[in-house]
Formats: sequence, C-alpha cells, structure tokens
Amino acid sequence: MKNNFNKITKMFLAIGTIAMLFGCSKTFLDQKPFNSVVVSEAIKTEDDMSTALTGLYASLRATDFYGRTFAIKGDLMADKCFLSSANSGRYLSFNLYNFTKTDGTASAVWSNGYNAIKNANFIINAGLDPAANPNVSQLMSEAYAIRGLVYFDLVRNFGLPYTTAPSSAGVPIVTKFEVNSKPARNTVAEVYTQVIADLTKAISLAKFNQGQTMNFTLTAKTRALNSSFMTKYAAATVLARVYQHKGDWANAKATALDVIANSGFSLVTSSNVISYWKGAAPLTGKVETMFEVTSDANNQVGDGTLAVFLIGKPGGGAYGDMLATKAFYDTYTTTDTRKGLISPEVRSGQLGTAHYVAKYPIDNVNLDDVKVVRFSEAYLILAEAYYNLGDIANANATLNKFVVNRDPNAVYASSGSQVLADILDERAKEFAFEGYRFWDLTRMGYTFVKSQGQDASNTITTKITVAPGNTNLLFPIPNDEILVNPNVTQNAGY
Repeated sequence: MKNNFNKITKMFLAIGTIAMLFGCSKTFLDQKPFNSVVVSEAIKTEDDMSTALTGLYASLRATDFYGRTFAIKGDLMADKCFLSSANSGRYLSFNLYNFTKTDGTASAVWSNGYNAIKNANFIINAGLDPAANPNVSQLMSEAYAIRGLVYFDLVRNFGLPYTTAPSSAGVPIVTKFEVNSKPARNTVAEVYTQVIADLTKAISLAKFNQGQTMNFTLTAKTRALNSSFMTKYAAATVLARVYQHKGDWANAKATALDVIANSGFSLVTSSNVISYWKGAAPLTGKVETMFEVTSDANNQVGDGTLAVFLIGKPGGGAYGDMLATKAFYDTYTTTDTRKGLISPEVRSGQLGTAHYVAKYPIDNVNLDDVKVVRFSEAYLILAEAYYNLGDIANANATLNKFVVNRDPNAVYASSGSQVLADILDERAKEFAFEGYRFWDLTRMGYTFVKSQGQDASNTITTKITVAPGNTNLLFPIPNDEILVNPNVTQNAGY
C-alpha cells in the first residue's frame, strides 16, 4: 500500500496498541477506547471508509501475521525444510515442535488477528448503505473478505482441521462490539460457516476488479485496485481454499472454475517464472498475484521482514535461516524452472550444502510483498476437486494445463491414488515457502517426518515424526486471554 496514514488510520493503530498494552486486564477480543472518537463513529463517508480500510490493510503486515510468521509456519513445521544450525535464534519452537502455553508468537498471532477483525467490524458496521453507493459496496466487500481470510487462518492455527474434528473448539466469533462480552470458542464448523458467509458476501458486494480505478466524487480521490487489495476473485480463490479444507469438493470445483474462467488473471509462463519472483526491477504486471501484503514508504526493507530475517540468502542484512532439504530440492527436474528459486550455497556454520530459498530476494523493492493468494492455486484446487469427485481424466488434464507453465517436459497421466500424490507434489513445489505445505499435510491427516537438521552429506540426521494427534500442531490459546475470559478454554496438551 502506498498510502499515507491519516487520522483514522492512526486511530486504528492506537486501538491495536491498547490491545497489546492492556492484554492482561482486557480481553483481546473486544475493546473500546474511552478517551478518543470511536472509529466506527468516524466513518461517515466513502472516503472515511477508504481511509479506515487502509489502516486495516496496514495491520495485516504485522510480523507475527501475514508479514512473516504465517509463511514461515506453513513450511518450517512441515517436511520440506528445516532451520539452519547457524540460525539467528528465531522460530526455534517451530522447528523443534516445542510450543508452551506462554508462547509469544502464538499470543501475537491471536492479538493481531482479533485486532484486524475488530477493524474490519468497524467498517462493516459503520452504517453506510452499499446498495446506494458502488464505492461503499466495494470497500465493504474488501472488509468482509479480509475478515473471512483472518478467521480462516485463526481457526487453522488454533483449532483442529475441519476434516478431523468439525465439532471441536475453534475460535470465538466476534462480529460487533458488545460491552462486557466474554465469548466462548465457537466450534470449527461454526467458524467455517462464518468464513464462508463473509467471503460469499464479499463476492456479492464487489463492484470493481483488480486493474480498475474507483473515483470518489466528494474528494476527487482515486483508488487504483492492484494486488494490494482483496478484490472479488482473490476472495473467490480464498473461498475455494476454504471449501478444499472443508472437503466440500463440489463447491471447491465450482468456485475454482469460476476464478479460472472469469477472473482475468493468467499463469506466468515457464520462461518468466524466475523473473516474476526475483527480477532486479520491480514488477509492473503481476498477472498471477491476486492478493499480497505489500510494503509502503513507511514500511519497506528492515527489521521484521520475511526476506531480511529468515528466507533471503545471507548478505545485505539477511539471515537465511530457513533451508530446503536436499531431498526436496532434488524433486524438481532440471527442466522445472522453479528449481531456480532454490539456491544451493555454502553457509558458514551449516553442515552440507545450504539450499537457500530464493523466492524473496534482497535486491529489489518487491521483497516485502508477501503473496497471500496466487492464481495458480485455483488450478491446483480444481485438479484436487476433480480427483475427489472421481473425474480422473479432468484431474490429470487440469494438472497438465498448469504444469506446462512450470516444467514444459512434465506430463501427468496417472491413475488411482497416484493422481492425488501428483497433485500434492505439485502443490509442494509450486507453493514452496509460501506457507501451504503444513496445512496440506494436516488437512489430509497425514503422518510425516519433520526434518530438523542435516549432516555434511546432506543427510537428515535430526528429525521428528509428527502424527495428527501431536499437541504442537496447534498454537496454544494465549494465557492472558484465558485469565480475563474464563469462557475461552485452552487447547489440549498445554
């Protein structure tokens, strides 16, 4: 986002600060400032709503949120990478599977999530009529989409997979401020129902697509919609993701087909994959990026960024802590252009070859643009939906339509369960270090081997077998939240 903060944005940030400072005395879930104008009461025009939404987008950039932690967790807690022995001391609990109930990262994810939800609620409940103004309708659409996305990621982090235990405890659903409210945890199924409702509402309210410009009549302000905004088909792709995690394959298929046919996005061709991710110049045509958490003039390169701290190759201030296993690197064929997004290097203090992630370079201004939704996901969800609906021919055909843009020599013609294995392998290679793999393994109920280190011959020497019942698959509910809200129960094992 390239917009400057103004009065209302600062109010958002101030409220978020209050949530962090007084977490021991007030619940994260609902807070109301008593010494300033309530944000919802300050949203009186479409321009006010646009400004408020800028603050909401800014909140997503938090380090322990979409800015870094979600991308890290989704891969570091899976089977394709590990934390270098020469690490900076960050995310050790992710690599070792040893969370405690006082884990600071889990607490920050919880508070950042509910702060974003609170801000989205202010926009949704502001009282402006979307039917009377297409701009208001679009802005409200984005707020609904963000709320749905955040609730989905909260329930994934703090609750069991829908496919495992839909009736188990998820996270509290809060859609408006209520004085003295102490909400209990809703079930996983109830949270999924809310997420689907929010995303469906977002799609129905959307009036502008990415690439279009909104014009505000009162202020002559314009708002050019790009990958920084949760537009209609970004919301639809997230909805397809939710159906996938729910195991609702008919709706996953229908939604993914709609995205592919009508969104206007396209797949990056094999010859352009490398430059799309790590070209020296900033991208101007992000044809595949549907939504990303973007940097701005106030939050560009520096402490807290995904690239600088963990994933980027050392040099220029980067640590390069998270490494791909050699076994994973070897799954890419020599003709698969994505192999060039992992860089085998020598690293001081690390045994064997360090396979650095090169998706997040430290040499251009795109490095802080953390991708949350990409068009390729629609193809891979569709292929999986076809498989689960028994349409093997279309599953293979869809997979081939996708993979030709990554590896021109790859052709899939499998049968039986191998089709699903092919799809999951392609998902692992396509979304490597974007935070997908852990969720694929857990929604499938797979037992997997988590690599924790390797020797000089690149053999994994330290590892843990992770089964569906492992306590540390879930974050602990923050202890501070439980202390102030007795209706919120802790996850098993903490």
